[in-house]
Amino acid sequence: MEGFLLSFFIILIISIPFAYRYIRLGSLGLYFDNDTKLINNQNYKYAEKFRVIQVILGSAFFFIHGVFFWGLINIIIFFVIALVISFFMEIIGSKIGYVFGGTYCYNKNNTPGYILFGVPLLIPLAWFGIIYMSMNFCYFITDIKFPYDNIINNYYYIILTALLVVLLDTILDPIAVNENRWTWNAPGIYYGIPFLNFFGWFLTSIIILFLFKRLCHPIIIPINQFSLYFQYSPGILFIFLPIIASRPCFERGLKIPGYIGIFLSLFYIFISIVKY
Repeated sequence: MEGFLLSFFIILIISIPFAYRYIRLGSLGLYFDNDTKLINNQNYKYAEKFRVIQVILGSAFFFIHGVFFWGLINIIIFFVIALVISFFMEIIGSKIGYVFGGTYCYNKNNTPGYILFGVPLLIPLAWFGIIYMSMNFCYFITDIKFPYDNIINNYYYIILTALLVVLLDTILDPIAVNENRWTWNAPGIYYGIPFLNFFGWFLTSIIILFLFKRLCHPIIIPINQFSLYFQYSPGILFIFLPIIASRPCFERGLKIPGYIGIFLSLFYIFISIVKY
């Protein structure tokens, strides 16, 4: 079972930087982006549908991974908390503007999947996946057994996890805004993004993690029975996501997010090697 899941995850990782581009731009898109603007042609629509499948399959893998390491009850608790809180915060943020630096709206034409109350349903799934990956990576580099042990160090772990989520968002959000997936009514100075948006990401992550800490059940699963690659597979993807995202940043002239992506991945690789 572990070998099958790892093989599935490797295929999923490879599909992230290559399959979407191939579907949308053809074989040349594997080497460079010859169409940096969103064009609502048939290929683009197919690529966006594939993006939905990628997010769903990735979330399914993280959920199954959580069953192995946290138990079914705990991963259900975390999954529900992540989806409900992020969806609620997105509604407040987009309608009232108190969370993510002002009011904003999603572009229905450029955002894949179904939309409910003005928020794409894919967004809460993305919150779940990003936070879970960050948690897994933090578990590796800190040895803090969250949520296994209810100790004071868990608060340090929660803050670190939330900060890493925010750092990833400094790369992902500029791409999304450049692709006109969503826009703020009062654009900020960071590629159209208000700086308070990143505080909103930090706050939302903190709320999700603290609620999970309070509601999770004791975990008695011996994780050492699994290989290191399977234990930390979500964290491995988290390591490489910044540098994967840096490519479309440079193609769109988003130099600062692009350099941040390269630096973060190299830094994560370095501390992982030192840790290992």
